[in-house]
This record gives sequence, C-alpha cells and structure tokens, in this order.
Amino acid sequence: MPDAVADDVHKYSRERDLTPSESWVDVSTPTVRRWVKEAAQTLADELDEPRWRMVSSHDLRRSWATYHLVERQVDVRTMMSIGGWSDYSAIEPYLAEPTEARIGEAMA
Repeated sequence: MPDAVADDVHKYSRERDLTPSESWVDVSTPTVRRWVKEAAQTLADELDEPRWRMVSSHDLRRSWATYHLVERQVDVRTMMSIGGWSDYSAIEPYLAEPTEARIGEAMA
C-alpha cells in the first residue's frame, strides 16, 4: 500500500477511535466482493484494460498478504492472525521462496 494511502487509513482509524479488532465497514462479505467487482469493472472501462475485469477481493487479499510477508517481512503468525488464516498451509503460498540473495541479506 502506498504510504499516502496507509496514512489515510491510519487517520481514518484514529478519527473514529477504532481498535485493530473492530470492523471499519458494517457490511457483509458479499457486499465487499460486489464493491471490488464494480470498482474493477469501472477501471477496466476507464483504462480500456480488460484484465481489470478479472480482479477479485481474493486477489486483493492475496496481494495484501504477499506484500506484507515478502516486502515488509511481517511475521507469518502475525499475518495469519490479522488475515484470518487458521493454519500455515493456507498462507504458505504467499511466502517468497528463499533465494541465495535473500538468505545472504537475512544473515548479514
């Protein structure tokens, strides 16, 4: 997530005095899925990029998890708790394969 968006999210949370465990929107899962699908279709139309029509809420969740696990190096157990994954095998596909460069960086 870009820093500006993260700042807005944190500001929103602080202004509403929301705890990390509180919902930010009071809608059902199907509603969120519909919102994502509608936004993706709007982007596809505006950008004339049909691939946006294939974006789903699952894609966003997967991208969010991968970014935090790989780029931000957030602890796997923390991500499992935040994202609602109950076992390691469900989140394991989002982890980056260790390369020699990553191993070297981690051990430096």
